[in-house]
Amino acid sequence: MMNRVILSGLLITMPLGTALASPTATAGLDYPTAWLCDQSKFNWYCDVDPEQQSSRPKTREEEAVERLEAWQKDLKAKRALSILEPTPENVKAYIEAQELLTQTASVYSDVWRRVVWQNPDLNYELKRPANNAAIATYTSTRKSEERRTLDEVTREWGIFFFFRSDCTYCHRLSPTLKFLSDTYGITVFPVSVDGGVLPEFPNPQRDNGMVQKLGIRQVPMLVLGNVKDKRLIPLSSGVISAQDVIERIYVLTSTSPGELY
Repeated sequence: MMNRVILSGLLITMPLGTALASPTATAGLDYPTAWLCDQSKFNWYCDVDPEQQSSRPKTREEEAVERLEAWQKDLKAKRALSILEPTPENVKAYIEAQELLTQTASVYSDVWRRVVWQNPDLNYELKRPANNAAIATYTSTRKSEERRTLDEVTREWGIFFFFRSDCTYCHRLSPTLKFLSDTYGITVFPVSVDGGVLPEFPNPQRDNGMVQKLGIRQVPMLVLGNVKDKRLIPLSSGVISAQDVIERIYVLTSTSPGELY
């Protein structure tokens, strides 16, 4: 028992480097063994030559990074020299270096598109097409999806329309909201900030504190409201088109961030 106490005491008072000097403990150290360290330093920390410390061979990726950085540095140096000392030789050297870079980039771009063509999972155009024919199909499908979803959304969501009777932009947006209400059944709750009315909404609600609660500082302002869970989602400020209103309702209520990109 006495020996155990003495050994335990020695282990506690020994420098950290000594306690970790076993073969298994030193496997994660940045130096071969704690016994090679200077005992006068705190916890026997070592100053090992970086070249000795990094004994593993470089990966192909690391070598490629070094080559690319050296190439970019050389190109930048040739460019700087050709600008500061625009002799025919310096300018020619920079043009040749730039041409080599352009050719390399062209090859890379060509290989890139071939890889995309041969790997559908990497082809972003399958999600967001770029050619005109596919764009038309995508747009048509997207609008149909928005209209279909809109029928479901309008059962739970409505639009709070905050306005002032002396706001010209409010007067401009008001017919658009009336059209959406009449055509698609979107419930519009007009809220008058100044107590006035609009021709399309002659019986608006007076502000009951929602303007201050939502931090509304300008009108017209549209806010989506859910009749079930009482969620409020800002939709737009200023004048927007009917299609923009439909698209924003669809995006904000039926999609997740990044889903459509």
